[in-house]
Amino acid sequence: MTKKHVSNKVPTPEVSSNLKGTFIMVMILGFLMVGAWFGAYWLFISR
Repeated sequence: MTKKHVSNKVPTPEVSSNLKGTFIMVMILGFLMVGAWFGAYWLFISR
């Protein structure tokens, strides 16, 4: 008879904090990109 290996994988807090940091970096990059677009638009309009 073979034994069934049961593993209880529970997400660790490190994974959650890693995803939280990723989300924050994506938001910062998004704000920088939007800021660059508005800056270019403002520069185009002001000339």
